Amino acid sequence: MYKKISLWLVLLFAWITIGFTVLFGWAVFHICYEGTSHTMCGKIIISIAKFPSLVRDSFIVFKRNQLLIVDDFINVKDIRIKHNISEDGYLLLSSYDKKYKQSAVNLLRLSDSKILHTWIINLDQLKKRDENLKRIDKNEFRMFHPLLSEDGAIVFHNGNSDLISLDVHSNIVWILKGVFHHSLELDKDGNIWVPTRIDSSMVKASVLKMFDDDALGKLTPKGKFIFRKSISEILIENGYIGLLLGVGPLTSDPIHLNDIQPALTTTKYWEKGDLLLSLRNLSTVMLYRPSTNKIIWLKIGPWLNQHDVDFIDSTRIGIFGNDVVRSFQSNIFKPDFLINGHNEEYIYDFANNKISTPYTDFLSTSNVGTITEGRSDILENGDLFVEETNRGRLLRGNKEHEIWSYVDRVDEKTISLLSWSRYISKKEFDAKYSKIKF
Repeated sequence: MYKKISLWLVLLFAWITIGFTVLFGWAVFHICYEGTSHTMCGKIIISIAKFPSLVRDSFIVFKRNQLLIVDDFINVKDIRIKHNISEDGYLLLSSYDKKYKQSAVNLLRLSDSKILHTWIINLDQLKKRDENLKRIDKNEFRMFHPLLSEDGAIVFHNGNSDLISLDVHSNIVWILKGVFHHSLELDKDGNIWVPTRIDSSMVKASVLKMFDDDALGKLTPKGKFIFRKSISEILIENGYIGLLLGVGPLTSDPIHLNDIQPALTTTKYWEKGDLLLSLRNLSTVMLYRPSTNKIIWLKIGPWLNQHDVDFIDSTRIGIFGNDVVRSFQSNIFKPDFLINGHNEEYIYDFANNKISTPYTDFLSTSNVGTITEGRSDILENGDLFVEETNRGRLLRGNKEHEIWSYVDRVDEKTISLLSWSRYISKKEFDAKYSKIKF
């Protein structure tokens, strides 16, 4: 009934299988290490190698809500004040809303933890209007870095997605098709700056077709493009081709633009309309002038893989350094790790060309250590506001210690993943948002 198979056929099959496995493993290693995943052959091999992960992730999505994380802060219930202060600020909090069971944006008053207003996206309606988001699951949809306007509308994206605007009643106002990611900020004229990706056909240098090219995007409040410019083009045209292409194997994401901060005033060191840019994967911060296409200033480190840059006053800027060593595409084969055990806030002063880290005590004693993402703002009184995104915690501290921390608690064991929240001072709230009819 059963036909015997010759031993030599079994051994031949085993040797062929072992040989193919070794060869395929070498090919995957070569592609990742040499940065050739952009080729057609490389894409096919990587797609095959990723197949088990895709199967695994298809099961995980049914088991785990990706907006929720395990609680590392069991002693924090909503806001925990460690030092007696009068907190009169507000949070524009982007997180998982346990009432709606999906991502939402809440305007929260810190003095009494009262939610003043909620923006919630109707995902069914969004999917009907936006083909690019048809397959998105509510357990993974994030309302990234919501930007609040004075009429109560917000603008956000889902990370590498189209840009979406909701009015004060959560109705969809407009959708701008494209690939938008990371920060959203307003300039002096009320226009929106946001990192985007540019079509390689728009780029002069053919080498840029080898990877996803991040670009500056400037939009009107109505969601219409005013200006787009490739970061790679900016670097090449300003003599920094070595920084872009000469510092290691080429990867699919060599730049990773994650923050665009427009200058709102003119000082000795920058002009109104200049842009402070964070290029994460180059550990580089630069000051760029769109009007002349000139890089005014550029510095690599000492911050590592930073995620936020800000103007502080007329001479100083702040940089939130994740201070993480990325090693996922090297021969180290080790997860990304914090080089000093915590994130760091760097202050660079153009007046004396010096760098300081005045918040080290606060950040180290509070164990602030988000591996990716993360935000910071130096407040008017000198305190530092931080979003520890990966661990779901917001903090305020001074140069000596933590003042308060906040988590958006879902249950006793779970808190919400955060999606780039904003601290709004009472002064700013009274000037811009107090007249909104929620």
